[in-house]
Amino acid sequence: MLFLLASLMLVAGVSNSCKEEDSITASKTELTWTREGGKKTIEISANCTWSVSGPDWVTVDPSEGSGSAKVTVTAGKNEELERKGVLMISGGTASASVNLSQSGVDFSASQMQFEFSAEGTPITFTVFSAYDWTMSIPADASWVSANPMTGKAGETTVTLTPAPIVDRTPRDKVFLTIDYGKSFTMLTVSQVLPNNAPAKPELVAPADGAADVKINAYFSWKAVTDPDGDAVSYKLMISEDDGATWSGTETTSTRAKHSAFLAKSKTHVWKVQAIDAFGAVTDSEVRSFTTGDGGAYKDGEVTTYQMESAGAPKPIHLVFMGDGFIEEDYFEGGAFDQAVETAVNAFFGLEPYKTYKDYFRISTVAVYSQERGATVKKDMSTVKAQTRNTAFEATLDGGSSTGTACNYEKVFSYAKKVSGVTEEVLQNTTVFLLINIDAYAGTCMMESNGRSVSMCPMGKSSFESVVCHEGGGHGFGRLLDEYRYDKAELPNDMKQQLKAWRMIDPYYGNNIDITGSRDEVHWKHYFELKGYEAVGLYEGAYLYYYGAWRPEYISCMEDNRLYYNAPSREAIVRRIMRASGKTFNMDDFIAKDLIRSTSQAPETRADYVSEPFVPFAPPILVEK
Repeated sequence: MLFLLASLMLVAGVSNSCKEEDSITASKTELTWTREGGKKTIEISANCTWSVSGPDWVTVDPSEGSGSAKVTVTAGKNEELERKGVLMISGGTASASVNLSQSGVDFSASQMQFEFSAEGTPITFTVFSAYDWTMSIPADASWVSANPMTGKAGETTVTLTPAPIVDRTPRDKVFLTIDYGKSFTMLTVSQVLPNNAPAKPELVAPADGAADVKINAYFSWKAVTDPDGDAVSYKLMISEDDGATWSGTETTSTRAKHSAFLAKSKTHVWKVQAIDAFGAVTDSEVRSFTTGDGGAYKDGEVTTYQMESAGAPKPIHLVFMGDGFIEEDYFEGGAFDQAVETAVNAFFGLEPYKTYKDYFRISTVAVYSQERGATVKKDMSTVKAQTRNTAFEATLDGGSSTGTACNYEKVFSYAKKVSGVTEEVLQNTTVFLLINIDAYAGTCMMESNGRSVSMCPMGKSSFESVVCHEGGGHGFGRLLDEYRYDKAELPNDMKQQLKAWRMIDPYYGNNIDITGSRDEVHWKHYFELKGYEAVGLYEGAYLYYYGAWRPEYISCMEDNRLYYNAPSREAIVRRIMRASGKTFNMDDFIAKDLIRSTSQAPETRADYVSEPFVPFAPPILVEK
């Protein structure tokens, strides 16, 4: 029995000493990839369970198993430098390894495009380079700095830091250059400006729910401001399906037509988008209107061309009417509209009207004449003597005279068709009568109470000048002529009339002096003012060579050039402030005065015109 037990124990001991050891082998000892990466396979032979581990730039499938198996190892595309690692296969007491390597780039960065926040938060990234490298920053990217700007071969952490934003200068995409080895790469940097959307546009015309709107109607709205001071453009949006789809017309004006005729007898909705220079958009309210079946103005119909938007207590009215325009000239975009467009652009093309345009409300009135043209008493270079049946009986003297007259009271009666224009308001309203005739002529009827009619024949070479001289100079500015007709002393009765009218309006004829004294002249405050060196005391004005003085050598009231001298600009702005219910401030005027000398204009009439100059007729002065 003892012998049997001992024999069994001996057999058991022999079995334990012959147990098979754990074993793992791999079919390959090295795997290599190009930059593009891809799949590689190895075969594992093992007598035990196993698992595979490797660097994070490869994946293994399967990653664990038992016994023999085929394993796929995948590497992604390498955007960095050459990389190496080891694949470990482990199980029990056994293991095997496979060396891994993948080709890389000479240079790369973890980030190539950088858009910084308005707050200027720095951005950190990593440079991978097989060479030493150097970064350079151009002048147009001087608002950003880099730390460090150089680095050794290998990996380098770099921080880009933008400077604080202090103005509205765009920081659009610019490039930083990194040189390495014999090559280079470029990083793109930009910064988002803080941007607020423009104010909400206020729609003017057509009114909400308007009916019988013309199929080629103008749409108008008030100008808006941008909180950041950015330039604002507009987009007129019109829909025929209650806003399901929209069509748009872009403009920088506050008045526009749709790009195509609207559908007849159909209800539409419309709105306006205000868009700033950086793309921020604010929509107006949405209004509806119904079109009629035509696009003509009715006789006596008033149209709003522009609404005031300066925020002053009262609007300043400009009213445009035509004489010698027949019914077929009064449709949207027709002959009358084109004349108004030219006149408005001329009037507001000059300072100071250009700067103060938003103080004015501009209206037009359609008035049918029986015949085109105007009555002309004597033959002129462009038209013969003729009689025409026109609404306001516009009459040109003709011959060598540029004198013009019309039925003033009828003009004023039509001007009062404009909403808000009363007899009292007319005293601060300039009425333009655009006369449909190609003739060099023009006259302004000025009343001592402030009413005026600026009669502007539409001469091909003189229309814009007559608008600015008669309307901008006489009619609204209440300036006097600086022309010189007579080589004589200014008569005493004209001096007394000037003094009398200045009792009503101290700035009437602000461009004329009758003292001849630098110590007494009312524009002497310009003599020592920087930027106004052109202002002096030049004898010859108010139609006479002697006894009257003008402030600058030459200006609009002297030869119709498109420039008002400094005292004239001051008088115009004073009237703008007075008529709009605001107070004139000299410092504010100077700050906004954009043309402080005649340095941009010729200094003599000969430099300006190539033919003998013919003055417009003096204004018709009526005491009221």
